[in-house]
Amino acid sequence: MSAITFTVAIFFPSLVSLTSKLFKQKFITLDSRWESLVWNWRLLKLNLAFPEKLEDWYYKDWDRMEESMIYVQSVWVFILPFFASRGYTTYQRHPTNFTELVAPPFPPVARNAAYPYARQVPTNVQESKMIWSLRVWAARDALGRDVVIKLSFLFHILGYSDVFYVRIISEVDNPSQELKVMQRLNSEKLRSDPANHTIYALDFLTFDKFVFVVMPRWDSSWAPEFENVSELMHFAYICFQTFDFLHRNRIVHLDFLVQNIGMNVVIQHTEMFRRTGLRKRDEVRYALFDFGASVAFPEDTVIEDTFTTDYLWFGVHNIQEDSVKYPYNPFKADIAFLGTALQTYVTHIENLVPELGPFFESLIDMNDPKQLSASQALAKFTDICDRISPDVAQASFDTRAWKNGQCKSAFDGIKNKTEAVIPGTVKKKDGEVITIL
Repeated sequence: MSAITFTVAIFFPSLVSLTSKLFKQKFITLDSRWESLVWNWRLLKLNLAFPEKLEDWYYKDWDRMEESMIYVQSVWVFILPFFASRGYTTYQRHPTNFTELVAPPFPPVARNAAYPYARQVPTNVQESKMIWSLRVWAARDALGRDVVIKLSFLFHILGYSDVFYVRIISEVDNPSQELKVMQRLNSEKLRSDPANHTIYALDFLTFDKFVFVVMPRWDSSWAPEFENVSELMHFAYICFQTFDFLHRNRIVHLDFLVQNIGMNVVIQHTEMFRRTGLRKRDEVRYALFDFGASVAFPEDTVIEDTFTTDYLWFGVHNIQEDSVKYPYNPFKADIAFLGTALQTYVTHIENLVPELGPFFESLIDMNDPKQLSASQALAKFTDICDRISPDVAQASFDTRAWKNGQCKSAFDGIKNKTEAVIPGTVKKKDGEVITIL
């Protein structure tokens, strides 16, 4: 470094700090003085208002959502070189579609990534794309493994979970519960537990006051086809095992929805629906993610004596808001959320496994003193699985969901059933497996 450059690097932060006060411009601080110099120069040049807090990465007013999305995307574009400097080549903005990102030409996608990375599903799509939302930006690492740079907040956005997430989860000086949860889940002790079916945190990155987490990208566990009873019951079993693991370690998720558990596949979102052949027992894995509403309690917490008045979106989880008695037990709420979600997407095979109906009824009332705990639910569900005959385990079905006592077909609500046919291997309503090229 030349003497001039060294001098600038030493005194530039003070100069920028003074300038930021004069022009009301935020001053970005990184670990490296040189990086701070470069990033503040870019910020001054662009005259961009950089976020001050986590809430600034989200829209606060529905009436100004489009304006907020444009602003947040401009912030992402501003910091993308930072992730590139850490080894992540970002996807590019689509030239005509604001909501889509296009894969970079280099590095080429890795075809045989090992766990905890996902399997690459062959595609007929020429141009690999990713849906963009306020908290997500896709990228690839140096080995060509797809990654997603993901921003987290208290609200949930239905998106596509893929080979990595880089997700803002905390402010440096004000550690969030999400950061605490992910640090505990990824401790050496908990990572060695075979029941830890939560997404890996591969790296934590800090930019200014914000903490990002890098996670392997795993796509939807729900859109691809369940070809038989065994595959669906295995999926549900992993969910129950995961929540037993969480509660044993005094963690509550508090936002279980089927879109919050991924499968170890990377697949184009236009080719997900009813895709078959992805759930072979020796290949498939599932992982819980989206810990934005989660809480890590002290490890000596007595579950039965734990209560809170924190607001949750009970209605999103099919629980009547006015039925909740405050203060409530968050561990019981966690089981109720798990129960209502799986009741919707598993009970439709009750004609094949009759025990499912009464079982889920024992989970969904968080006010019931007899509601099953996580460990009791896992034990009961394991018993149900063990008593399924081989013929029933291999039985196929055409239903997809259950609601208010009614089973729904995967084709319900689709006027033209050909709309559900996508490139790749799919399963028709009558059970015939076909391939669409």
